[in-house]
Amino acid sequence: MSGITNSKTGIKKILMLIDEIKGLNSDSIPKLVEKPNKLLESVEAFETEKNENLKTIETNTDEINSLKTKISQNDRDIIKLVDEIKDLNIKKQDFLDKIQEVQNKLTEVQENIKTKKEEYESRSQRLKELDNTISILKVEQEKFDEKLNALQKELEGNYMKRKNYVDSYINRVAAMNLLIRKDYIQSAQIKLIKALQLDSTLDLKSILIAIDMREDKARQVLKKMVEENAPIKYDEQAGTVTLLEEVDFK
Repeated sequence: MSGITNSKTGIKKILMLIDEIKGLNSDSIPKLVEKPNKLLESVEAFETEKNENLKTIETNTDEINSLKTKISQNDRDIIKLVDEIKDLNIKKQDFLDKIQEVQNKLTEVQENIKTKKEEYESRSQRLKELDNTISILKVEQEKFDEKLNALQKELEGNYMKRKNYVDSYINRVAAMNLLIRKDYIQSAQIKLIKALQLDSTLDLKSILIAIDMREDKARQVLKKMVEENAPIKYDEQAGTVTLLEEVDFK
């Protein structure tokens, strides 16, 4: 039994005892009765408050237990969240690494694109220069072709002139040979050559007597023939002449 209940029981016994002694002293009895009654009321009020407090404590205890349960659950949730955050941080780092890798590749691709662009611009510039060079060369080629055509025409004209000259020269030589054979032309040079004999060294004075030519004239003609590489050997000191090759007057 609780202390309050014992107190109430004791107070009730006191009140019963007071009822028994009512007749002994009627003046003092009301005072004795009044104090226990107040005490009993106080005890009952305290008990009521106590019960209410116990109920409140019980309610609070339930709430505390519920809060403890929630706190425990929250602790578990926090631990779970911490683990999830760790996993998310790991995944975040993986994503950051992948992003960095992609950025590095992007930078590399951009550098390659820049390099290719520079190469393309350089090649384009080179092609432009080549086109300009080709255009210049075409103009030069056209000028060269014009000069070549003009030179070709000039050469053809010169060729025809020379051909005509050669043909005319051949005809004139043939006519001259004919005149020589017929003795219509008797130059000093021809007379000397005709008087010579192949591989024979002849005395110039003897030859001059035979062809009736002055010696100074003959010496002049022989020197001229030697200068022109005629097929003769002339020894001016010895006064002899040798015919080295046969001369055909046909």
